[in-house]
Amino acid sequence: MKINVHYNEIIDIPLWILDELKGNELLAQILLQRGVDSPKKVREFLNPDLYTPTDPFEFPNMEKAIEMIIAAVDKKKIICIYGDYDVDGTTSTTILVKVIRSIGGNVSYHVPNRFTEGYGMNEGVIRELSKEVNLIITCDCGISNHTEISLAKELGMAVIVTDHHHLPDELPPADAIVTPKLLPENHRAHNIPGAGMAYFLARGILTSLNREKEVKDYLDLTALAVVADVVPLHGENRYLLQKGLPVLASTTRPGLVELFSVCGFKQQEISEEEIGFQIAPRINAAGRISSAKLAVELLLADEKDEAKSLAKQLDQINSRRKELGEGMYEEAKSILGVDFEAAPIILYRPRWHEGILGITASKLCEDYNVPVLLMGLKEDGKTITGSARSVANIHIYDALKKCEGFLNKFGGHAGAAGFSLTREKRVAFEKSMLQVLAEEIKEIGNVREITVDGKLSLSQVSQKMYFDLRKLAPFGEANRVPIFYCQDSEVVYHRATSNEKHLRLILRHENKQHSAIWWWGGGKEIGQKVDLTYSIGINRWQGREEVQLIVDQIITHDHKLKEKLLKPEEKLDFEIQDFRNWREIGRELPDFSNAVYYYEGTDEIRLTPTINRYQFSNADHLILVSIPPGLRVLKELIYSVKPKTLVLAYSNREMESDAFMKRLIGVLKYVIERKDGKAGIYQISVLTGEMEHTVSLGLNYLVDKGMIELENTKPEELIIKKGDGKSKKGIRLKEERLKALLTESRAFRKYLLKTEFMNLKKLIIKD
Repeated sequence: MKINVHYNEIIDIPLWILDELKGNELLAQILLQRGVDSPKKVREFLNPDLYTPTDPFEFPNMEKAIEMIIAAVDKKKIICIYGDYDVDGTTSTTILVKVIRSIGGNVSYHVPNRFTEGYGMNEGVIRELSKEVNLIITCDCGISNHTEISLAKELGMAVIVTDHHHLPDELPPADAIVTPKLLPENHRAHNIPGAGMAYFLARGILTSLNREKEVKDYLDLTALAVVADVVPLHGENRYLLQKGLPVLASTTRPGLVELFSVCGFKQQEISEEEIGFQIAPRINAAGRISSAKLAVELLLADEKDEAKSLAKQLDQINSRRKELGEGMYEEAKSILGVDFEAAPIILYRPRWHEGILGITASKLCEDYNVPVLLMGLKEDGKTITGSARSVANIHIYDALKKCEGFLNKFGGHAGAAGFSLTREKRVAFEKSMLQVLAEEIKEIGNVREITVDGKLSLSQVSQKMYFDLRKLAPFGEANRVPIFYCQDSEVVYHRATSNEKHLRLILRHENKQHSAIWWWGGGKEIGQKVDLTYSIGINRWQGREEVQLIVDQIITHDHKLKEKLLKPEEKLDFEIQDFRNWREIGRELPDFSNAVYYYEGTDEIRLTPTINRYQFSNADHLILVSIPPGLRVLKELIYSVKPKTLVLAYSNREMESDAFMKRLIGVLKYVIERKDGKAGIYQISVLTGEMEHTVSLGLNYLVDKGMIELENTKPEELIIKKGDGKSKKGIRLKEERLKALLTESRAFRKYLLKTEFMNLKKLIIKD
């Protein structure tokens, strides 16, 4: 596949923006490209206190909606909030229920069941509500429910629609429609989520009653929706998130406090990443697997015990969601096989869970860079439901429209869509859709287009640059983490980790080296010279901070792929000094100048500065106080440090037969009791001194023994909890595999303890 990288070669940077940014040309370049192109916009972007927020009464029909609600409360009428089953819908529902209760209203709510009602309003539910309800207020839905709202009106109910989705050709006959889509497209609040609209309605109600100070209480829920609904993070959305994150960090809302607790992170450290990777999936899981009512009840809970019970239920549902998703993903990959060539993916399995189809389709789309449609059979045995995800330049909604004759209904946008059809039409639909997508792929060619924020040499990357770029946070849709492009970087060394899933690299450009990680890059071919797109991260360990590149894409040209990773001129040149077992035999370790000490384990050592396998440092002397767990880790250390002298200073104590499991269990106990259960595979690998794959297998072995529970939050980051003590079947196989890996590691350590150091040097420098 050909990859084209797009960036602006020359950007005219005016003096005014350099004055605003204290001369920082990189930040100026990024902000200008993102439309932050005036002094006022720059100040508001960086400081939310200087932003002029939207007034609730800028929204058309807001005044009428507020008057109707206050009148209904005054007349003791019964109000129902009609929401949706995702994060945006459940937070919107909670905001409106809370604010109407706070002004004395008689209010209930309804969130639909994904499997029996589908998205939006339902005629059967409307008829049931009409027996008691006087006023329906929709949130995150309703704008396309013309038939259902007409029915509600016929049955004598008033209806207020609050929504944020695109307007249909004909608006529903509601008494009032409040939506940001009635604002001009260039309005700063045009793209707020459903919870944003609910927040402004709440703000308008409270302002009308001279209680505007209470509005801050709803910013925490609004911030959740801004991140979870993936709305563009500029204008009002950025402001709401900037203001909402501190409220989340200090919220006393019992449901959120308990949800943070089961997620295993410190509340005061919450960022957009914790929302996206941990909070949102748990809330969404309720609507995907069970009932979204659980999520609303959690967010409405006033008592700690109730909130704790509901948070645990959501956590368990989320674990089930992940289990189903992983099973579906692995089954889909198995169907595609290892020799799969780029083509549209359309798969159907009757038992595939409707609530998981979209998540799995997204993952496959990302893996294979092709449009993906996954389908499962509903409980009625007649209706197939499906989710579609697509790549840049292929509009999946338009593709479905070309096949609409086979479909019962469909909806969505360019990148994602949902659809349903009867079982007997599936084969014909698949054939037609494959043809449509194949033509689309042929038209755009086998090309991937990547847009980056600019060209940036690795030699310019620094820790200061990382912290400068963090000023642009929070990151998300339309304000992504900055991505840069560097041509002709040299791959000095690379090592696959975590069962060949990820790739650690040492990259050099213009005589400056950096360590890097390429998530999911394991097993991919790369040459010695590559072009790459990357972001800048930071590696933190025991108070030490180092720059680490996060590889987005490696582009190896055909003529460079044939080059070997290490050329003859890359041969390592160092001496070896032997101080093995120096303590045991009564020797003193010399005081080496310009030295770093490699140590991994849980013992405290007084030698400084110490490094582990993931830390990048240059020194004349590399002293191995402990034995690296494998040859490739040892080589990575040497390529990173580039020592003139390698000092062997480890001892026979490393040969304790049960050292790994002892250390692993001790580390996990410490993590659970002292670190809120939050740790990473790489951290645990350092503390146990073992290979990442061995650690991963050891953790899964302890899961199967019932000693711990695990949750992956991001690649290689975990939440660890105490297990239920129940062993699973098949544990013996994992035990044997673990023993085999530990035997291999033990053999390597034994070799490094016994071999002549010249043999060791030959082994290291061997190409």
